[in-house]
Amino acid sequence: MSQFRAPVTISNNSAASRIALPAQDEDIATLRRVLVAKLTYAVGKDPIIASDRDWFVATALAVRDRIVDRWMPSRRAMHVQGGKRVYYLSQEYLIGRLLFDSLNNLGLTDLMRAALGELGVDLDRLRSIEPDAALGNGGLGRLAACFMESMATLSIAAYGYGIRYDHGLFRQVIKDGWQQEYPEEWLSFGNPWEFERPEVDYTVGFGGTVEAITEADDATRHVWHPAETVQALAYDTPIVGWRGRHVNTLRLWSARALDPLRLDAFNSGDHVGAHADRVWAESISKVLYPSESSAPP
Repeated sequence: MSQFRAPVTISNNSAASRIALPAQDEDIATLRRVLVAKLTYAVGKDPIIASDRDWFVATALAVRDRIVDRWMPSRRAMHVQGGKRVYYLSQEYLIGRLLFDSLNNLGLTDLMRAALGELGVDLDRLRSIEPDAALGNGGLGRLAACFMESMATLSIAAYGYGIRYDHGLFRQVIKDGWQQEYPEEWLSFGNPWEFERPEVDYTVGFGGTVEAITEADDATRHVWHPAETVQALAYDTPIVGWRGRHVNTLRLWSARALDPLRLDAFNSGDHVGAHADRVWAESISKVLYPSESSAPP
């Protein structure tokens, strides 16, 4: 539990929580007010009782505001200029912890450390609290994440597309000299860096059959009837480049069932089977793909 020592005056509305100035125009007092406003209005905590995790979320949201200030012009320029764009597809994006990467790229590390210090909060302690978004097994995921940051640094208009795994690379615990593997739960406290896009969803089909239909003019039309379908929902994370001049978008997809609950099965007493379709659909993005030892021959 952090100790709040410095008195801070907050306005009677949430306008302070929306302050997002360019890094060169920031000062410690302004950033301190922003942090307290984020803690109050976005996290819903009083500084006196806020935990380190609460302060981490408030800090991440304050940093995200400053990234968004650069993200919007970057996206607007893409659409106005209509130039070529890079679309990078990868099964893995090992982006890791974003707090210090974002602060360094924005040139805000020292300023944030000082502002938090005046509030009795240690930035390095917050760093250890941030969950590691281990959405990859190693080289492939790290390479993809580095490409995204490099393209932002070079102001190359790019979108990354991948899967938003609920559980990334396993959590390792050593017991009696042996490795024990447990599910990694990076989303258990939410993800302050991303923007959920409930309006961006697509129906994706798997398997099924193709039916040949003869039209009136004897032309043949082929219609695909998928055996199974899932709904893909989008989550956007802005990726800021060095010096914060350009920000690209990493869009990760989460799988959901079209029908989250089969009421007919539930009403007949099959409470477990009523969730079967949902379990199958969500398994696509539930866990980072398993080791090769479990793959079929």
